[in-house]
Parts: sequence; C-alpha cells; structure tokens
Amino acid sequence: MGDRTTDNAELPLNAQKKILTENGVQRSVAALHALFKDTRCFTKYAAFLVNGEEAVNAATLDQWVSETEWFVKDMKHLLTLEYHRFWSTIVHNGSALEGIVSFMQNAVPSYLLPVLQTLENDRVEPLYTTAHSLVFKVICRLTETKESKTSWMDAEFYGNLIYTNFIITVPFLFDMISIYGRDNDEQISNILEAILKLQPKYNQDLKQGLSYLLNAFNIMQSRCETDLIDGNVSEDTLNDLTLYAEDCSSILVQLVSISPTLRQMCSELNVEFAISSFYDNVLIVLYRNIQEVNKHSRYLNHLNDMRVELLETFRSILSVQLSNILENSDNGLLAADKFISILTECLANSVFVADYKNLYDIDDDLAIVQLGYKSVDQVKFDFIQKAYAKEIVQPKRGHPATVRGTEAGPAAVDDHEGPSIHEEAQSTELEQRIEQSVQHIMELLPDMDVRQIRKAVCTYDNVEEAVSFLLEQGEPAAANEEPIIPADPLDEFYLRTGIDRLNIYDGDEFDVMVNDKVKGIIKKGKGMPGQPRTLNELLDDKSHIQQTRQFYRQFDVITENDVNDDEYDDSFDAMAESESRHVRATKGGRNNTLLVDDDQNDDSGSEDESEPDQETNRSAPLSFCENPELARKRYEERLNSKYLRRHGSEATGPKVTDVRGKPKGQGQDSKVLLNRRHKNENKAQSGNHNRKQGANYKRSRGMMPS
Repeated sequence: MGDRTTDNAELPLNAQKKILTENGVQRSVAALHALFKDTRCFTKYAAFLVNGEEAVNAATLDQWVSETEWFVKDMKHLLTLEYHRFWSTIVHNGSALEGIVSFMQNAVPSYLLPVLQTLENDRVEPLYTTAHSLVFKVICRLTETKESKTSWMDAEFYGNLIYTNFIITVPFLFDMISIYGRDNDEQISNILEAILKLQPKYNQDLKQGLSYLLNAFNIMQSRCETDLIDGNVSEDTLNDLTLYAEDCSSILVQLVSISPTLRQMCSELNVEFAISSFYDNVLIVLYRNIQEVNKHSRYLNHLNDMRVELLETFRSILSVQLSNILENSDNGLLAADKFISILTECLANSVFVADYKNLYDIDDDLAIVQLGYKSVDQVKFDFIQKAYAKEIVQPKRGHPATVRGTEAGPAAVDDHEGPSIHEEAQSTELEQRIEQSVQHIMELLPDMDVRQIRKAVCTYDNVEEAVSFLLEQGEPAAANEEPIIPADPLDEFYLRTGIDRLNIYDGDEFDVMVNDKVKGIIKKGKGMPGQPRTLNELLDDKSHIQQTRQFYRQFDVITENDVNDDEYDDSFDAMAESESRHVRATKGGRNNTLLVDDDQNDDSGSEDESEPDQETNRSAPLSFCENPELARKRYEERLNSKYLRRHGSEATGPKVTDVRGKPKGQGQDSKVLLNRRHKNENKAQSGNHNRKQGANYKRSRGMMPS
C-alpha cells in the first residue's frame, strides 16, 4: 500500500487529498485519515522514585534504562514521520499521545534534577536529557500550524482539531509549563499565547484549572491545620507535604511569570489572598515543624525558595492593577480601590506582610495609586502606607548602638579615639528622624512649644506615644529617665506559644489555649452540658413521662373532703347516665366507643352496669391494653345479671332452649319441635350474626388493631 501527493500540495492539510494505492487500486483519500496512521504501539515513559535521600536500586535503574531507550526510539520515529502521517498518528493512534503525556506526568521535577548526577549509573542522566529534549521537540511540532509551504493547516481547523480530540488539554499545558517553563520560558510563552488565540475556549478551561489549583491550596491548608497542630507528625510525612506544596506553588509561579493572559486571569480570580494565606498557614507551619524535627533538613531550603517565589508571584499579580492605572483605562479607579483592598485583606497574614514589606518597597506603588487617582479613600491609603512601611529599629536614648558583624579584638577601635564612621552615620540618621517627628507633631499641635515637643520625641520611641503624652500631661519626663511601660500580655503570650491572636481572653482564666481547666462552662457545639446530643438520645429520654405521672398521681385518690354535695352529684350522674347509653369513655382518656346491649329499653340495667365499671376504673392501673379475660368475665356477669332480672332469682342460669332433641328415627317431643319452629322463624335474614357489633366491641377494648 502506497500513497502519493496530488497536485493540490499547497492546500492546507484539511483540504489535501492523497492518492492511495491498495492492491493495485488507486483512490483519493483525505490527507488526515486513519489509513495513514502509524500502527506501532508507542512506549510509555516509566519513572523511578528519586528524592536524593534513599539510594535507587541498580536493577531498577537498569530496567529504567532499557525502557527509556525504547521510548527515545519511538519519539525519534514520531518526529521523522511526514506531516500528514504525523497528524494522522496523533489523532487516530492513542498510544502516541499517551506516550508524550506519560513523560510530562512522570518527569523529574526541576528541583530534583541535580539528584540525577549523584546516581551510580552514568547512563541515566544523558538518557533522561535526550528523552527530555525529544519530547519538547514533539510538543513544538504539535503546537505549530505550519512547517513548510506544503505542510500546514488552517488556524480555525487546527483550533477545533486539538480541542475536540483532546490533544492539548489544561493538564497538558500545566505539565508542559511545569517541566519546560524554567529553561524555555520564551518558547513556552509563545506556544501558550498562540493556543489561546487560536482556540478561545481554552480561556474558560484555564480558569477552571486555576480554580482547581486554588482548591489544592485550600486542601493543603486544612491538612496543615488538622494534622500538624499537635506536632506528632513524622519527618517523612512533612517531607511529602513539602514536595506536594512545592509542586503546586511552582506551577502557579510559572503560570504567572510566563503568560500575561494567565496573570490577568489570576487577578480576576483573586489569587493574591490565596497566596498570602498559603504562605502563612502552609509554608510557615511546615517550616516550623521540620525545623523542630531536623534543623539541617534540605527541605528547609525548598521552603525558603518557595517563599521568595510566591512573594514575587504576588507582586507580579498585584502589578496588573498598577498597569491598569498607568494605562489611564476607564476602570483605573476600580483598579486603585482593588489594589488597596488586596493589601488590606492580606494584613490578616502577619508573616507574609512582614516578609513582603522587607523585600519590596511599597512607597513607589502607592505613589502610582495616589498620583493616578487622587479620589481614592485617603484613610485607607494612609492605613496601608503605615501598615506596609519598613520597620526601622530605633535605639533608645542612653543605650549604646550595636553594630552587626563587629567583634572585639586587637583591631578594635579605642573608645578614646572617637566614634566610628558607622556610629556617626547612625547618629545623623537619628537626628533626622527626630527632626521629622518634631515637624509632624508641630503640624498637629501648632500651639505647643517646640522645645517641649523635642523633649517628648527624644523621650519616647515613636510619635504616637509622644503626642499622647503631650495631650494628656503636657510636661514630659526627664530625657535621661526611661518611661515605665507595662509589659503587654499579648507579647508574652506570643513569645510562649508562637500564636499571634487578638482576643480579650488571652492569658486569663477563660483562655482555653493555655489553661487545661478554665473557669465556667466551655460550650462546644449545639446544646448545653447534660442535655441530649443527638436525636436518638432525645427520643430515648423518658424522664418527662415520670414527671407527668408524678403530677397526676396526686389526683388519683379521692378523699372525703373531695366529695361534692349530693345535688351536684345527682345532676352529674343524670347527665352521665343519658350519655352512657350510647358512648362510654374508657380509662386513660381514650375516645373509643363501646356499643351497649341491644336492649335499649332497660334503664335499670344501665344504672347497675355503670356502678361496677366506675369502681373498676378507679382502682385499675393505667394499662396500654385491657386484659381480654377481664373483659369476657365482665361481659358474662352482665349477661347473668340481666337474666336474673328477667326470670327471677329462682333460675340458676340462662334458659336453655332445646332444639337438638332425640336422635333421628326415635321421634321428637312437641316442645322440641316448637323450639325448632321458633328458631327458624326468628333467625336473621342474612348471615351477619352481629359480626360488626362484635368487632366494634373488641376494638373498643383494645383486643384488635383499629
């Protein structure tokens, strides 16, 4: 099977046709087709674990060398393919793209590259360098739309091709920047900007990728807050967390430094505050924990490098707002307000602010903000200017100034020969600061005497204390006397615990951070101590039933004093008697109905029946279901009493009506025949046999579910 190019060779790849000869038959096929793909199975790159602390097994290195050699051969073969065969292989042979991605996922990070030189196998470093270079060449070929006059494709077609076939994705771009961003920053920047221009859909995908990266920052922060707060973490765990934090931060650093578009995206997603929070709550926490375990750990240097890079990244993202102000754009005022707001929010992270203002001078940035838009809030502006001002240690009066880096020795200058050059410069600088402070206070208090102000400034270390003293007392203390300043409990708490908090309960009997047993009840979560914590505990609590029973037991026993007059009892009994003929209320307040006997005309029977029921209800305990045996017994007694009332006291039991008679064939008595006739004439027309009445009776007694 062979192919040759037709006369449309100068057309783009998506419009070209190739003459394909197969079994002597020629046909025209699109240049980008599955028939032109390379059918080989491309080798994936396999990584070996290297951290510079543990030795790598020689057998592992030999296996890695063998597999990497095949990987290098496949990458070289991929580069030698023709343009249309190269793209047909990339699109229709998934193993080719998987091989490229496998290297970027398993490549050695940039901060571990020096470790390769320490390995015993001399073939590892040259072979890795070769694979690193070949994969980058393949990436460059993937991201180019034109190689020659006959090898090119339309920009729109290229953008849809790499996006719909998932050839270049956001993880692909992140890995490419992480592996090749430091050594090939200009080329990677051009590739990234060209892809974003050819396919705008990547902008939204990159925003989602940045959001995922910020989520990784939050996960790291929560992990440090939960696992590292006790300090019982092994050194290996701390090292792994450091490497993971370095991977996340290095990707963000490279994204911001390489692409202006991604820098603008980071500004829109407010990455600045995430960086400052990650700086204080992850890097500083890891640094302290590793330093407690191993003061000579090399991971401390990794953390210091990350701190410097994140500070540079923060300033780079923050400069987007300054660029908007200098360009005199319409949203310049919004940019100035956002610049002030970002710096204000970051003040919550004290270590980050201290390192940032020591590394960078913010006065120039604030001058651009104030010069460009004077309508910015002056109060916020002054607050930020003071908060981010560099701290200058002022020596107190009466104490000699110390000089760093000097040691007493034979070459030391004699005290009688006069002050050194450094001391003279420091004294001149001190006088200038004093003069500036006096001028500042004179603007605030023009009626105050200059000599009095100068004495106050020389006595106290800062302008605020001098102004406060002048307003309260008016006459400063002697210049040679040190003011008595009480110790701040917050400073003592910070020195003991390392926690910088602003709380009214710091250090007192309510502070749970320093005291094992505190005064009062410390409520955590919902509810109060002693109460049910869950729904099941609340449902299982039956104490209120006992309280209710105790309350109602005082009404159970009726004494003679509780009996009312006869007139009231007679009227109540008459009313109850008229209602009890149809409905009778059972004990416990249950409104279950009980149908009385069919004989509705017997008034005396109802009166006699109600008396034992009332006595029984008064003495019987409260039960969920009435005993069926007692109900049957009470029913039989009522039938017997009714029979006795009808037939007199001579009868010993209910009258038995004989309908059975003698056995068949022996003749029957006339009385038996009369009883059979009476039963046949008076039986019910239907076969109900009072089932409904009996069921209602049982239901009212609780003998069957309602």
